[in-house]
Amino acid sequence: MKFENIERDLENLLLRDIVIYNDKKTFKRGKFIIYKVKEFYYVLTLKNDKNELREYELPFPFVSEFKEDHVTFDYTLPKFYQRNSFVEFKTKVFKPSTKNKILNTTVVLSAV
Repeated sequence: MKFENIERDLENLLLRDIVIYNDKKTFKRGKFIIYKVKEFYYVLTLKNDKNELREYELPFPFVSEFKEDHVTFDYTLPKFYQRNSFVEFKTKVFKPSTKNKILNTTVVLSAV
């Protein structure tokens, strides 16, 4: 996976109303104004219903997929260890933080 592919996919959603969600929760919604890269995060700037600009950070995904009107960021652990038994073992021993809302889920950025 390359940064260029993800950035191309994000550019297809620019200046559109989007919803950011996973299977458990809707995180943000608003007009996707711009994005920037900050270390290992994409910082998305959205304009909400009150015309306020809000930023939302998403870590660089393990796998990304673009379809017509949405981008899927995959943060599931099998995509992380990709059939490497040593890394798989280490991730099974790892106790994830309960504060992390996106670990082991897929996050969708969908145009409305």
